[in-house]
Amino acid sequence: MNPFVISIVLISTFMHASWNLLARHSKAEDVFFERMQVVVIIVGFIPIVISEYLTRSIPPRAWIYVSCSAIFCGVYYFSLANSYRVRDFTTVYPVARSLPVLLMGIVDLTRGRTPTLFGWIGMFLVAMGCTLSPLESIREISLKKYLNKASFWMLLTAMGTVGYSTFDKLSSELVKPGSASAARYGYFFYALSGLSYMLIRRLFVPNRERNRKIGWYLPTLGGIFNFGAYWLILWAYQLVGRASYVVTFRQFSIVIGAIAAFIIYREKGFAVRMTAVFTITCGLIIIAIWGK
Repeated sequence: MNPFVISIVLISTFMHASWNLLARHSKAEDVFFERMQVVVIIVGFIPIVISEYLTRSIPPRAWIYVSCSAIFCGVYYFSLANSYRVRDFTTVYPVARSLPVLLMGIVDLTRGRTPTLFGWIGMFLVAMGCTLSPLESIREISLKKYLNKASFWMLLTAMGTVGYSTFDKLSSELVKPGSASAARYGYFFYALSGLSYMLIRRLFVPNRERNRKIGWYLPTLGGIFNFGAYWLILWAYQLVGRASYVVTFRQFSIVIGAIAAFIIYREKGFAVRMTAVFTITCGLIIIAIWGK
């Protein structure tokens, strides 16, 4: 990965960690996610629709891909909200973000874009660091730590990530190259994802829980960070061949999120989780330098 791509992905990770921390702070994550998407849909509708009408930057096949991606993303938001309900931030966030790392390597493999040896080593280190990150002590290593009532939701969150990442990478190879086309595609991705998520919530969440009041200030900030973060990722997909490297580098947000969560929420397990952060960082450095 070239320095420019690494830079925009790292900027994206700060934004991504920020909106997740805001969601955690709201204590009503499912409502937060819906309002966050509503803000993006309303604010971007007129400028994006007019811009796409004039440029025609999204070809017909990409519309099919973005529709499939939106379904996976709706599942991702719903599962992530349920994960946060039953586990703390420093457990859910790393595990849900880390499981797709090696899976996206397999996706690249099936597309004939096999990661290099050092690429696999870097991804393995990132995945291993993320496996350590839910622990408060090395003595806690056991299946019970990973197989619990949150495991299903975290696994579903990860599969949603793999699904939308794969379809968005396919779309990035079809739309006109450039940051503006990535922003237009990103808007339609979020609009359709928002509709998908709202439908899932209305099917599976009782009405009394859907109407919890959290205000609009935090979701608006979350929407800005969320859209900005993924816009940069979509742009990065246009500039690299292997989606797995981009997805792996996105896990630097775990480093940011873990440190921030300790400062803000005073969660336990500093030593082992900082070891996990160090392992993740080493993996990313290996990919940056040798994962050509």
